[in-house]
Amino acid sequence: MTATPLTETPLPRAEALRPPEPAEHPSGRRNRRVDALTATLFVSPAMLAFFVFVIIPAIGGLVLAFFEWDLFGVPVFVGLDNITRMFVDPDMWQALGVTALFVIMGVIPTIIVGFVLAVVVNSNMPGVAAWRVLYFTPMIASAAVAAIIWVNLYNGRSGLVNQFLALFGIDGPNWLSDPTWARPALVIMMIWGALPIVIILYLAGLQRVPEDIYAASSLDGAGKWRQLWSMTWPNVWSTTLLVAVLQAVGFISGSFEIALIMTDGGPLGTTQSLALYSYKVAFAERDIGYGSALSLFQLVLLIVIVVVARIITRLRKERS
Repeated sequence: MTATPLTETPLPRAEALRPPEPAEHPSGRRNRRVDALTATLFVSPAMLAFFVFVIIPAIGGLVLAFFEWDLFGVPVFVGLDNITRMFVDPDMWQALGVTALFVIMGVIPTIIVGFVLAVVVNSNMPGVAAWRVLYFTPMIASAAVAAIIWVNLYNGRSGLVNQFLALFGIDGPNWLSDPTWARPALVIMMIWGALPIVIILYLAGLQRVPEDIYAASSLDGAGKWRQLWSMTWPNVWSTTLLVAVLQAVGFISGSFEIALIMTDGGPLGTTQSLALYSYKVAFAERDIGYGSALSLFQLVLLIVIVVVARIITRLRKERS
């Protein structure tokens, strides 16, 4: 007796089972168009200001890098002279070294401190509500106001920093006029100013860490420190890379206003970053073309950082 082969009944496709979507009422399309128009009207002033005050000056700066201009006369095209001049300018190399030290001294401590504070804020520790208020404090004041406040804090005679050190018998230096301590003083201030956004980014990253891995690790006997190092930190790696890129960009370009207000590049040029040097060349020496070339060099540095970050991200995705 031979078995009768079973005929397979084709399964209905998911699209066939899906109920048809109801036809959209004409008033719905009209409301969407009204919402889009309203949103465009609200965004337009900001976009116009961004185009006028950011895009156009940026393009103008790139063009002026190939001209010689004293801000009043007629710009003279000089080709690549301003670009080649950078490589034989010792002040540019010193400013580039200061900028690199700002990035090295500032990025890693910002990541570590920001991550630790985010973990504290994200926990249920007593007094965490006060922490959540305090980490927004640096965002209240503008960079200029914060710089003036820190100038007073760093005052060698009446500053709170030296008064605090005196409680432990430490004779604090005159921070901003000491060639050894001026640079760390500025980096500490910049780290303090960068922490709010870093903590917010890490809080967003911590919210994405699945809770079940902590429950499973607790059953295996893992302690809090082990969970922090082996589970929390690897799971916020993408946030760490984002923070590193943002802070590197911030310490390259954002060091201008802080150094200008607090030290004006001194003492002995130890805090004169590339951004501050390009500003002085452009507006104090009225060499707009060379100052624009220095700004163009900063733009190239920022692009290199972003490209390296994207390569690291791609390699990590391929490995995983």
